[in-house]
Amino acid sequence: MSTHNLVFLPSGRRGIVEQGTTLQAAARSLGEGIETVCGGKASCGKCKVRILEGTQNNINSSMAHLVPIAGDETQYLEQYGLQPDERLSCQARICGDLVVYVPDESRIGRQSILKTAGHRSIDIIPSIRQYYIELPYSGLNEAILATALEHRFGLVNIAIDPQVLQSLSDVSTKSQGITITVWDEKEIIRIQPGNVDKAYGMAVDIGTTTIGSYLCDLASGEIVATAAMMNPQIRFGEDIMTRIAYAKVNPDGLTELNQTVIEALNELARTITAQAGLIPDDIVEMVAVGNTTMHHIFLKLDVVPLGTWPFTPAVEHSINVKARDLKLGILPSANIHVLPIEAGFVGADNVGVLIAEEPYNQDEILLIIDIGTNGELILGNRERLLSASCATGPAFEGASIRFGMRAATGAIDKVRIDPQTLEVRFSVIGNTKWNTELPPEEIQARGICGSGIIDTVAEMLISGIIKKNGAFDKTMTSPNLRLDQEGKPEFVIAGAIDQDIVITQQDIRAIQLAKAALYSGTQLMLRRLGLERPEKVILAGAFGTVIDQQRAMTVGMFPKVEFEDVYAVGNSAGDGARIALLNKTKRSEADRIAREVEYIELTAEPGFEETFIAATHFPDTA
Repeated sequence: MSTHNLVFLPSGRRGIVEQGTTLQAAARSLGEGIETVCGGKASCGKCKVRILEGTQNNINSSMAHLVPIAGDETQYLEQYGLQPDERLSCQARICGDLVVYVPDESRIGRQSILKTAGHRSIDIIPSIRQYYIELPYSGLNEAILATALEHRFGLVNIAIDPQVLQSLSDVSTKSQGITITVWDEKEIIRIQPGNVDKAYGMAVDIGTTTIGSYLCDLASGEIVATAAMMNPQIRFGEDIMTRIAYAKVNPDGLTELNQTVIEALNELARTITAQAGLIPDDIVEMVAVGNTTMHHIFLKLDVVPLGTWPFTPAVEHSINVKARDLKLGILPSANIHVLPIEAGFVGADNVGVLIAEEPYNQDEILLIIDIGTNGELILGNRERLLSASCATGPAFEGASIRFGMRAATGAIDKVRIDPQTLEVRFSVIGNTKWNTELPPEEIQARGICGSGIIDTVAEMLISGIIKKNGAFDKTMTSPNLRLDQEGKPEFVIAGAIDQDIVITQQDIRAIQLAKAALYSGTQLMLRRLGLERPEKVILAGAFGTVIDQQRAMTVGMFPKVEFEDVYAVGNSAGDGARIALLNKTKRSEADRIAREVEYIELTAEPGFEETFIAATHFPDTA
């Protein structure tokens, strides 16, 4: 019987399934949780999924790769309707390769999203100030406000937002005391009756895969609430290049991408304020960061030039814009500050990392690596700073790996291999114990995520299962080492209900290419500075937090340094957004440093190809 490749997004679960299998059954076999309230009778609609069109991860996906709608699904269509890209997974049968997006409302299991804020000391110098005034009589207008602010607080030439101006008479009838919220000592953005002593701001990190948000008390700096979600733009493509291509090919592509991220941010604003017993209108300022493509989509700027040489961004400096102009569902008059970008592939998120870690104030040579689909590198100190971007691809997030998946329940996240017996121990997300400490029915491994993949490759290298060039050592023998149906070697990590979870030669090659992008980029930057290695390595981002640093160094993701000189700092990009939210002087500092850092286009560097090829080999493990 024919088989077809299948990928579920945003989890990243993938596998090979037989022709004629329903999407629901295929999802179940691959560990993808899709709702099935009606038991597969096509009556509840809770299992709706979207079929992505075009080529992604070397899979040519099309709605035509499903058997046409018939039977019970036809009745559902006639009664409730389906979008052109939607199918009921309990009914749709597979007849070709597919990439399937499972919307949040159809998912049973949620992906683990790590966007935790770091513990940092921040000098609080907010751009938002609140002033309480008691009015001597009923009635309020712009002149009275201006006079009161000047005489009582020394504020002159203060403008007033037009929408706030329209609400003056209503506010003045409710109380003779009012609280005036002023942005940057320039503009009145809110007036409330009574004495209000709290103002809140929201910092957001718009990542290609995930979006993190932090609600902060602007006076104390306290993080009041946090919320994160998968970036729903993933249905348009897993990486920035496919999203750029979508915007280029589709007349309304940029609008769709923009609306999708705005809706996501509005959902986060509702979620995060509800946690604190507030409403979205209580958010009086927002600071946003993201890579250059996410930055442009958020601001609805043309992204097509970012897809071709010389990858020219529409704007590089920081931007202030009203929330209502972006259709953000927070206080309409709130200011949205977007940090500057450095270059076509080094964005505001990297500037966030810069102001969070401040390598420009350090004597030691620091290497800061923000690992994701697009790896961003910073190297240097107060004397000179370099930045670069390298296309690591999605392998570290589980894509391009046969049993790879994103970090969700059931994903293998830690692996250890006994170098003598080649026996495997592993743990899965959702259970803190090793598999050897659990009965088989409680293990429930469904795939392997990025941290588990790094562990596995490092352990296979240390155990001699693979050589420095990445090839399997065919002289090794073990029950876990075997040949697949095509006679190619594979290593069994875990037994699963339907099929064993294995690491293949192709998986090893994918990791070699991804880690070579990071390592070769670092080598070329070190060469620019005339150095052999950095003094410290800082791993930024969620992935840098969860990977085993020793094993990452073993596979050659970054140069070898003393182990105590490697440390993870969490979501530095999000921390940078939070710092800029709470300290307005950091905004001008960000603008300055974004222009001072030297961006290197790695592919144009002399010796790039030779350095990259050399970096695909693994380092000595001795």
